[in-house]
Amino acid sequence: MVTTGETSARPTRSAARRLFSLLAVIVVSALAGGTLTAVVVGVMLKDGALFCGGLGGLLVSVLLVVVPARMRRSRAPVPVPRVALARIEHRRATNGEFADVPVRFDLTVAPDDAPAYRVYVHEQINLVDLADYPEGRIVVVTYPEAQPSGVELDRRPTEGWARRAAGARIDTAPEHTRVKPDDAGWSGCVAVLLGVLTGAALALLPLRSELDSRFGDAAPAPSGPSAASTVIPGASSGTTTTVTTVTGSASSASTLRPGEMRRLADTLVTGMGTELGTRITIEEKVMSAVGSKGTSTGGALPMSLRALPYELFPGLVDSARTGLGIEDPETWRIDITPEPGSPAPVVRVTVSGHGRSAYLLADAVGRITARHPG
Repeated sequence: MVTTGETSARPTRSAARRLFSLLAVIVVSALAGGTLTAVVVGVMLKDGALFCGGLGGLLVSVLLVVVPARMRRSRAPVPVPRVALARIEHRRATNGEFADVPVRFDLTVAPDDAPAYRVYVHEQINLVDLADYPEGRIVVVTYPEAQPSGVELDRRPTEGWARRAAGARIDTAPEHTRVKPDDAGWSGCVAVLLGVLTGAALALLPLRSELDSRFGDAAPAPSGPSAASTVIPGASSGTTTTVTTVTGSASSASTLRPGEMRRLADTLVTGMGTELGTRITIEEKVMSAVGSKGTSTGGALPMSLRALPYELFPGLVDSARTGLGIEDPETWRIDITPEPGSPAPVVRVTVSGHGRSAYLLADAVGRITARHPG
C-alpha cells in the first residue's frame, strides 16, 4: 500500500529530478558553446593553444552527452505501448498537396484501468481512408505508458481489439480531463540554446579586446585621437593640426564612418586652441586644419570648424566616386577653404585613380555646385 506521504513525495522528487536534468543540460551546452567558440576564435586569431584547448573541450562535451545517453538506453526497459479504445469526438482535415492529408482528431481515450480523458491527435490519413474515421466511431489507439498524450491510431489492431471496438460504447469525457502534450522537448531546446549562448558569451569576453584590435574598424584608443601641431612656413598667425585615429596599431577608423569627422573636428579644435581655420583637409585616415586666431591669412576670412556640415561630406565623397567618370577610384580627398572675402566655405572633393583625377565643388550646405569629370 502506498501512503499519502509517499504519493505526495513522488511529484516533488520528479520535479527536482527534472530541474536537475535541465541544469545539467545548460551546463553541458555552455561547455559546448564556449569550446566551439574557442575553436572558431582560435582559427581566426591563428592561436594554436586556444584552438587545441577548445577542440579538447568540445570533445569532452560530446562525451558528456553521448555516454550518459547510451547508458540510460542500455539500462532502460523496452517500453511496451498501452492499448485502449477511443471515441472520435471531432475531426478536422486540412488541405494537402499529396494523397495523405493532416487530420486533427479530438478523442476520448478510455483505458481499461484508468479514467477516460480527452486528447488531440494529429495523423496523416489517406483521402480514400478518411471516410473510415467518422465522428462517433470507436477506434483502437496506442500510447506510451508514461505519456498519455502520445496517442496514435492503431490502424491494424488485433482481432480481439477489433471485436471490442465494434461492440464498445464510450461516453464523451469532459473537457477538464484533456491532457496536453509534454513540453519537455521545448524546455530542453530552450535549455540548450541558453547554455550555448551563455558559453559563447563567456568565451568571447576575455578575447574581446584582441578581436577588436585584429578585426575591429578602429584600434582601441584610451584617450581618443591624438593631435600634433606644426607651424606653417610663411604663415605667422596659423598652425596646422593633424588628427589621426591610429594609436599604435596598423588599422584605423575611416573618416567616412558616421560621426567620425565631427569627432575629429572637435579634437582639432582642442589641439589648436581655436575653432577658427582657413583650410581643412580630410582624407581616408587623417584630418588636418590650418588654425587662425581671428585674423585673415592671404585675404581669406577664417571659418568655424564646428559649423561645417560634416554629416553631408560622406555623401559628397560617394557622389564623386560614382559620378565623375573615374572607374574604381583609389583615393579621395576633401579640401575646404573659405570664399575670398567671406567665411562661407567652399568644399572640393577630389578622387583619383589609374593616373586620372576629377573633382566636384559644393557649398556650405552640401549642395553640389559644379562637377569637373576626369
